[in-house]
Amino acid sequence: MRSLIIFALLIAATFAKFHEPRPFITKDFVENSKEASSFETYSFEDHPFKGWSRKDLKSLLGLKIVPGNTQIPMGDLRALPDAFDSRTQWKNCVYAVKNQGKCGSCWAFAASEVLSDRLCIASEGKIMANLSPQDLVSCDYLDLGCNGGIPVMSWITLRFKGITTESCFPYTSGTGSVASCPFFNAKCADGAKWTKFYAANFYMFSTVQQIKESIYAKGPVETGFQVYSDFMNYKSGIYVRQSDDLLGGHAVKVIGWGTENSTDYWVVQNSWGPAWGESGFFRIKVGECGFESQMIAGDAYVK
Repeated sequence: MRSLIIFALLIAATFAKFHEPRPFITKDFVENSKEASSFETYSFEDHPFKGWSRKDLKSLLGLKIVPGNTQIPMGDLRALPDAFDSRTQWKNCVYAVKNQGKCGSCWAFAASEVLSDRLCIASEGKIMANLSPQDLVSCDYLDLGCNGGIPVMSWITLRFKGITTESCFPYTSGTGSVASCPFFNAKCADGAKWTKFYAANFYMFSTVQQIKESIYAKGPVETGFQVYSDFMNYKSGIYVRQSDDLLGGHAVKVIGWGTENSTDYWVVQNSWGPAWGESGFFRIKVGECGFESQMIAGDAYVK
């Protein structure tokens, strides 16, 4: 009997090892990417995703990519500055970088962060509401929690159902589990009154000019783009895709734009924590990875 138990344990251990996800971020992968990249990449020792499997990486990418045009026209940009950064224009209204963890909730972070910033900007700093991505992850039934979402669906929720603050409903889905949505007698974690904030509307953009005009006048916007494997090695600089290995879709907050060495780029806030990229931000060349094709935003509802 004892020998059977030992044999069973050995079989189980072998099975588990055989099915253990293989590391995707390896020394060879990092070195090969470094040689091909025009931007600065991480060393293997300092890589934030060192040893992560492909499955682990894909857990960060929750955007459901909607088929369509991957590029939109520029439009007439002469009336706009060559560079703009919402962090400089509205210092107190662009909230700090957050971390979604191993949950495909990027769509919830991008949408809630854009509305947070725009509420502050539209109210001239009177409404300081750091909104809750967990509220969308748990209570937006048009999307799929940690299994992903579509930006327009989350903006429908922001428009008609609203969203509470992060201090009221803190983020707990970083491990991939989703807290249930409080339906009746909802109580805030901070003891405050359960209060909802809303988008007054939402809209997409058909030119780069429209995107920049909206950021310049009203604050950051959301976009979704295609993430290729070399993006995971990004540390700083302007990201220009070299890889053809598509991992999935990702939603982020676009806060500005600029030009460096004749390369036009977007300034973007990610949701992978401040230790990633340029203190949680990155720059990406205009036109890369379908970046402009899913830009969306809404005006903040301010009484």
